[in-house]
Amino acid sequence: MEQGGESESRSGRRVFMSYASADRPRVERLVSALAARGYSVWWDRDISGGAAYARIIEQALKDCDVVIVAWSRASTESDWVRDEAAHGRDHSRLVPLQLDDAEPPLGFRQYQVVRFAGWDGAPGSPPMQQLLAALETPAPGPRPTPAAAPPPLTAIGPLRRRGLLIGSAALGPALAAGAWWLRQRELSGPPAHSIAVLPFANLSGDAAQDYFSDGLSDELINALARLKPLQVVARTSAFKFKGSKAGSREIGARLGVAHILDGSVRREGALVRVATQLVEARTGFEAWSQTFDRDIKDILAVQSEIAQSVAAALKIHLLGADIATFALGGAASAEAYDDYLRGKRLFDAGGAEADYHQALALFDAAIAADAGYAAAHAARARTLLTLANQFTAPDRLRATYDEALASARQAVSLAPALADAQATLAAVLESGALDFAAAKQAYGRAMATGPGNADILTRFGQFSCEIGDFAPGLAAVRRAAVLDPLNPRVFRSLGYALVSARQFAEAITAMRRALELSPGAEGAHAAIGDALLLQGALPAARSEYALEPLAWLRLTGQAIVLRRLGDTPGAQAALAALQAQPDSVTLYQQAQVFAQWRDPDRALAALDQAYRSGDSGILLMKSDPLMDPLRADPRFTRLIDRLGLGR
Repeated sequence: MEQGGESESRSGRRVFMSYASADRPRVERLVSALAARGYSVWWDRDISGGAAYARIIEQALKDCDVVIVAWSRASTESDWVRDEAAHGRDHSRLVPLQLDDAEPPLGFRQYQVVRFAGWDGAPGSPPMQQLLAALETPAPGPRPTPAAAPPPLTAIGPLRRRGLLIGSAALGPALAAGAWWLRQRELSGPPAHSIAVLPFANLSGDAAQDYFSDGLSDELINALARLKPLQVVARTSAFKFKGSKAGSREIGARLGVAHILDGSVRREGALVRVATQLVEARTGFEAWSQTFDRDIKDILAVQSEIAQSVAAALKIHLLGADIATFALGGAASAEAYDDYLRGKRLFDAGGAEADYHQALALFDAAIAADAGYAAAHAARARTLLTLANQFTAPDRLRATYDEALASARQAVSLAPALADAQATLAAVLESGALDFAAAKQAYGRAMATGPGNADILTRFGQFSCEIGDFAPGLAAVRRAAVLDPLNPRVFRSLGYALVSARQFAEAITAMRRALELSPGAEGAHAAIGDALLLQGALPAARSEYALEPLAWLRLTGQAIVLRRLGDTPGAQAALAALQAQPDSVTLYQQAQVFAQWRDPDRALAALDQAYRSGDSGILLMKSDPLMDPLRADPRFTRLIDRLGLGR
């Protein structure tokens, strides 16, 4: 590194500039700009080397108020720069900036950097303004820099008539904090045994290998979530930070965790290098790090080693049974594991019918390579269920559901303690077989072995509220919102559960949070409209229904609220449009309209037809407030009993 002369100080703040000699031309412009602002900048332009050089640098470091480190491809390789940056970090004086696209070295990646790549030297440019702001407001530990405006948010994956969609649709970044929810977390601070596993960086030089690094991270999340002492952030929220430059403090605050596990994966042929680092979120200090060089066939053992090391670093004592859970439902061959990860990436991304069929083919390949791969059988069942719920023609629907049920049962028979297998079986029983009693039992088994899995908590919680078990249901979905705080689907499910429980004000709050995270969230405006309608706020309900992007939900709400407001022609037109919907089975929604119109005969006829056609929407009738006008009718009670939902 090279430093040197001082400028006359007007601000009184003394700045130590750490950089590599190869970057001197760019750094000199920066020093001049800081000097013009009145900073006293020390850099090594005028001193000689040797022992005096080292002593002068040491004294300058002691005397400074701030250490600016200019990271670049050259400086990350410099021992001098690393030492000076460590001094700034350890004394809470570090302000890092980035001269090119080089990542800071390990131990410094938890800090936000000011990006000076391409800086034109203008003193009023955004990078310079960000740097000046950082210099004037120093804080201990890692500090965030001003964030860029977030990109547009995309909608939540489509809501489907036949049951809750299991597949994760691609969601927008949605990193803006929801004030009401984050404030609750910030009051108490994160639990000591809370952790987020960020998506590992793919260093293979081939973007097509992202599926492997992402999949390894996802599998680590699942493995750690099986440890009951740990609170592990779910995949959806953790993966919001893929490629993010946010520092550990910011990530920890947004996710509500005390620790962050980060890493990278480099895959070259049959060899894999996995570098991992566990840091304290608040301070950014490293708690543990290790690099694993393995043959690809040993990658599953690496997952277990990482999970055990993280548990040890967090002072969690593992028993033999705990360690065994890390491999639960896993593959016996690297080939099967690779096909599974490829299929899972396609499934998680959502998309067109062809994408799901391609995912299904990859899961079939994984099973062909390893017939005992329980997780692959469960993934196959989820894919078939999604295809049935979204794309399958009526004449193939029953066969597709039956195939999904067979795969789910096979997964459970291979790994009964695999929570994901039990939850998948429950979803197929619920949506494909309308066997709600059996679904309840399977959800219970899933909760017994996977209480730390946000996806399972969400599905169990919403199902429980739909069948009237509000206490465990609401507790589960609220817990899911803690584990998956940036996932709009979770808050949408919480909103639905709260509407079922007649907690309308809180339901509106949860749905507003879903809309903060994903402004196009399907179903959220309609649910808010329902909550307002049921509280008697008819004009406000009408406004919310008008904002709903999903036609069959929008029309249902409008048919009800317009009738209540005295607009009978408008209500009749909305009902006619609902009945004419070409792509969705709307019998249950028609029953809601007739129930609210106080027309029990047509409402019950629609419910009976929904039952006979296999429309899983009828599960909602058990606790749906819109069905309250029918509850005294014996025909309604008999249908509840026929569904196995009576008490």
